[in-house]
Parts: sequence; C-alpha cells; structure tokens
Amino acid sequence: MGRTVFVLGAGFSRYAGMPLVQELREEVFQWLEENASDPRVSVHMNPLPNWPEFPKGKFWDSLRRVDPEDRRGFEELMIDLRCQEKEYPACVQARHVLRYACAQLLWAKQNTFVNVPESYRYFARLVRGELGVISFNWDLICERALEKEWVPWGYSQHTAQIPVIKPHGSLNWTNHPMQEDWGRRIGNPPECRPIAPDSSISHMPDKPFDDPLLKYDSDDLRCLIFPDYDELLDHHAGACARAEKTRLWNEATSLIERAKQVAFIGYSLPSYDSEARQRLECACRRKVVIVCNPATDVIEEFRRVFQQSQIVPEPDKFEESLFGAIPRTTASA
Repeated sequence: MGRTVFVLGAGFSRYAGMPLVQELREEVFQWLEENASDPRVSVHMNPLPNWPEFPKGKFWDSLRRVDPEDRRGFEELMIDLRCQEKEYPACVQARHVLRYACAQLLWAKQNTFVNVPESYRYFARLVRGELGVISFNWDLICERALEKEWVPWGYSQHTAQIPVIKPHGSLNWTNHPMQEDWGRRIGNPPECRPIAPDSSISHMPDKPFDDPLLKYDSDDLRCLIFPDYDELLDHHAGACARAEKTRLWNEATSLIERAKQVAFIGYSLPSYDSEARQRLECACRRKVVIVCNPATDVIEEFRRVFQQSQIVPEPDKFEESLFGAIPRTTASA
C-alpha cells in the first residue's frame, strides 16, 4: 500500500476474543459477579453498617444514580461517574471498581492469546512495510502479532521502526513517576523503562506481555485513559500528566501527517470521544481514509465527520477484510 497508518479500534481485537465496545459493560459486570469476593471490589459492592446512606453499597447506588435505566456503555458510564463525583463522591469508588474489573477481565483474556491467528500475522506483515499503528485498544493483540512476525515495534517513533501509539493507554503501562504531580513519590518497578525518552509512562520492555503490577497492590497506577478525560488516573491534571497526554497525541497526529492514507480498522468513531474525533479528523484532511467496518452506519458517520477526506469503505470484519483475509496466492505459497 505504501505510507499507510493503521488506526485500530475494538473491532480489530474482537477476532482474538476481546469484547467490542458495546459488549464491554456486560462482560465487566459478569466478571464482577464471578469475582464478588475480590477484596478490591467487595468492600464497595456491599452495604456497610457505617455507610447507611448506601443501602445497596457505594457501587450499586452510584450506578443507579448515573444510569437508572441501565443503558450506558462502559466508557460512557465511566464518563458519567466522573462528572457526578462532586455531587455524589461515592462515584469515585464505583469508577475504581469498574476500572479494576475491566483491567482484570482484559488481562485474563490477553493471557489466553498464545496462538496468534493467521489473520493477525498477515496484518503484522502488512504493517512491516508501513509507517505504524495508532491503537485505541488497551489490549496487546496488535503488539503480540507484531512480535510473532519479528516486526521491530515500540511505543514511540523515537524508539522503534514501527511505532504503536496508544493515546488511551495500555494494559501493560504504568505511570509511577507521574504521581509526583500529586505529591506521591513512587519508584518504578526495577524492570520498567519509559516508553519514550521524554515519557513518564513506563512498561517492561523485556516482558511486554506481562502485567507490571501483578506483584504490587498498586492497580491505581495502571495507565488506562478514558475518553474526554483531561487527566490521567483519578486526579486533576498536573504538569506531568498534561505533558504526557500532549505527547501521546502529538505522536499520533504526527504519524498521520506523514501518511498518504489512513486505514481505520474496527474503530467506530464514538460520539462521546469528542477529542479523538476532532484530532483524527483534522490530521486526516486531504488524505485517503479507508474505513474497515461491517456497520454501514459507522461508514456513514465517517463520511459525515471526515468531509475533507476521501472515504474508501471496506465493509467487512477485520478477519474478512483486505487487512486480515489472507490472499489465496499467499496462503497457498
């Protein structure tokens, strides 16, 4: 293809067993039901004698407050809880429960992803000759595929031939040094290194598919970033957090600026993520934009929002598309 940047959404990882955006809430709640005794969540999900104002527990009372009809998706629910914190402080604990459960659910699924399907390996071979990847997925499906095909990848254009830029964070990222914004001085685990020379986010480069927080009771330091948050983790943005968010988006947009075409695979352009929509639309102007998605309403939304781009529809699931369906000549060779 030549000078292509791939932008990945949940539809890319679905074939590997990861939930789509609309499925994530249901699967997180199922994890909570199956792990109700986990001490990180049970204390907030059950009534306590010293908190009589929460007869169902802080978690359930907070959810009933922000989503009484049970209609909000997972990321929308996280945004709603964040917005209600000042009026209803128990929403803080509810968000903690959901974020922890989400991370545990995705790690459990990630750890079963050992045999990489050929569709992902074929995708990795395509990426080898292109500019790089921008992923809005917290999972590591793309990275595992690149690793299997010996593609030289990393989390920054400054550290790898093929960058995998993740503006919404990653399961295997921590941000211990960033805690200095809020008066906490916590050293990184010894195996961790910054994802970029000027980054306060770290991962374990020698063990990229291991959980860096598995041995530590510090899940609040996991770097999962939610749409429309002006801060990382649970705090108002400090200088370090603002700089990190700016750095991640600058890397993403500068990668797109170098491209002739941008291929969106399984990304639904969600309306609640206004920042991503604005930044991506601006960076993609006057470029060819391939929209790989089986949902016709998603393709139409790209046409409506990306009016200064040339939209090329690829109305297929990832594994059936030109990015994941192995050509017969290749498969038989």
